[in-house]
Amino acid sequence: MNDTDRDKDRGRSGGADRPLTSRQRCPALRDYGYDEERAAEFAAATTDERDEPARVVESSRGSCRIVCGGPAGDVEEMPATTSGSLLHSSDTSAELPSVGDWIVARRPPDGGSAQIRAVLSRRTAFARKAPGDAEHDKIEAQVIAANIDIAVIVAAAGRDWNPRRVERYLTVAYESGARVLLAITKADLAEDIEGLEAEAELAAPCVPRSLVCALDGRGMDVLREAFAPALSVVLLGSSGAGKSTLLNTLAGEKLADTGEVRADDQRGRHTTTRRQLYKLDSGALVIDTPGLRELQLLVEGDAIDAAFPEIEAAAELCRFRDCRHASEPGRAVIAAVESGAIDRGRYESWRKLGKESAFLRARVDHAAKDAERRRWKSIEKSMRPFRNRSSRGG
Repeated sequence: MNDTDRDKDRGRSGGADRPLTSRQRCPALRDYGYDEERAAEFAAATTDERDEPARVVESSRGSCRIVCGGPAGDVEEMPATTSGSLLHSSDTSAELPSVGDWIVARRPPDGGSAQIRAVLSRRTAFARKAPGDAEHDKIEAQVIAANIDIAVIVAAAGRDWNPRRVERYLTVAYESGARVLLAITKADLAEDIEGLEAEAELAAPCVPRSLVCALDGRGMDVLREAFAPALSVVLLGSSGAGKSTLLNTLAGEKLADTGEVRADDQRGRHTTTRRQLYKLDSGALVIDTPGLRELQLLVEGDAIDAAFPEIEAAAELCRFRDCRHASEPGRAVIAAVESGAIDRGRYESWRKLGKESAFLRARVDHAAKDAERRRWKSIEKSMRPFRNRSSRGG
């Protein structure tokens, strides 16, 4: 075992010579999902007695609020800012604190905002490409929520129902590593319940789902059973899908503002402006997020395949391993589409998401190579004076 592995092992176990302290264990944070593994990771991240574990419960445009252990053994909430050293050492904004993150925090001796010194590892993360023109802007991931156990895709029935949008959210949710549920809200707007259920089954095969109406409580029992104490759940969906109404119904009180939907298309405006984690009386931890106007994919092919299992299964029967499922001979996927075994709309959606993901990944790889090239060019330039001095014998 080398020194690095030994250090990691000591961090996981707490070390025989350095058992975890009560400060590192911080029992007050257990209701927020803090466990022995997190405590060991925190102990490995810092030895400064001024530091303490905390979790980000709100993030909005660079500002944060965190929860940490209070003086009376309870939980205390306070504002926090990211330290200069963490800002400097982070290569991308995705490495900076987001709601749900576990962090190393240091509170100032004179009160005020705490300082976020480090972000602990993320077990799961829901991320998308940061908004902007992919053709010209920098391609960068934006973390919506971290360390989530369950991702609930919230989609409204009625005229705003869109199976293609559900498939897109489902793909990113699979990439996050969290369990996935589908909540179809506003069931009272559905004119054809059986047709809606069939479309939902096609768009999200094998995904547990619940058709709910938060106003009268229909279907809410399924969600309440899934939201167990200390589990972190994120609500994801477009504006007007009913995420805030769903949260308020689960909480039994008004935690988030809700808004009216437009009569012509039954879509809503943004009512949630920040990502925030709420602890419900049931013990569940629910993260409400603003509606996403765009959800561009920064995912691997496995996540897309997971969202389209019938196409993945058919692709295994193609004659060629590098089949593009378009015009090659022995194309089992196309044959299944033509026979009706695979829905044509699903096939077109799968192709579109795959092309989008491949394009963005290629841009990311190109940017990384370009950055590495510039780095070595800078190193080469900085070495020139030393080389010139050496050639002169100085």
